[in-house]
Amino acid sequence: MASSTSARTVITALIGNTFVMVIKLVAFLMSGSGAMLSEAIHSAADTGNQLLLFIGLRRGEKAPDDRFHYGYGGERFVFGILSAAGIFFIGCGITIFHGIESLISPHTPTLTGTTFLVLGISALIEGTVFGLAVRSVLAERGEMGFFRYVRERADPATVAILLEDGAAVLGLGIASLGIVLAYVTGNPVWDTAGSLIIGAILGGVAFYLVHENRELLLGRAVPGNVEETFTDVVLAHPAVRSVRDIKTRQLAHDSYLFKAELTLDTDYLAEQLDRLLPADQRDLTKGRQLRRTAIAMTDLIATEMIAVEAAIRKAIPNAKHIDLEIAHAEQSADDEMLA
Repeated sequence: MASSTSARTVITALIGNTFVMVIKLVAFLMSGSGAMLSEAIHSAADTGNQLLLFIGLRRGEKAPDDRFHYGYGGERFVFGILSAAGIFFIGCGITIFHGIESLISPHTPTLTGTTFLVLGISALIEGTVFGLAVRSVLAERGEMGFFRYVRERADPATVAILLEDGAAVLGLGIASLGIVLAYVTGNPVWDTAGSLIIGAILGGVAFYLVHENRELLLGRAVPGNVEETFTDVVLAHPAVRSVRDIKTRQLAHDSYLFKAELTLDTDYLAEQLDRLLPADQRDLTKGRQLRRTAIAMTDLIATEMIAVEAAIRKAIPNAKHIDLEIAHAEQSADDEMLA
């Protein structure tokens, strides 16, 4: 399942970033590099954020109950926003603050072999975690393009790991370049510039994640192509003449809600009713037979609606909740005239 894949990705990132955070902090204490401190703060923020993402994943898997009939999938978005806020205030905020402080009181970093060893180990671990996140997306996307899948379908937790660790790998490269240039030129501004750039990257990641999780929390509609598939499947059923007032919502990355009003084809239903009723019950002037006819008609409509829902779920496996209403034929005719 996608949720278990996301959980594995988050756990792997959590373990990797905890280790990287510790060794980066040790490297900062040994070198005094502002960029290395920024990287340590970056990894600390990532570790805390991934813990929040893991909590959100677990809480989001709770089954629906009397208080939340559609389940707890929205918990992922709540914790996703908390995680993004952590990236912004801890990762971006503290990093940029330290960079500005370094501009005011510049200090050339002290480089040793340990500094480069830490950078190498960090790059290996961060790169591995990032590669695993990319692999999980590639495994889930099917025929959809990579970037389109990330924008429209991927679990927000997986997207967060993808962006955080992508920023971590990029940040390591920038930190390494800043440290080396500061050492070679003797100008600590290069180290400080690296710190400021890393902070800006984290700010961009935080902004994107807040934007995405906010939309999902508010109830973003399903992707346009999915709604088109829904409409096509419904209209393909012989009992349906038209569909209107379609409303959709992403309850979670793998759970969609569809609502629509259907106008049934009365000629089709009449033919089916004629086929279902015995010959001696087709005289609707008899009172008892009117009741039997009403029961048969109700059962027929229910059967057709079940068939429509089954066709939708077959075409759209993420359609977990489907709310189909029957519209009056006159109402549909009026809508068509207005159109």
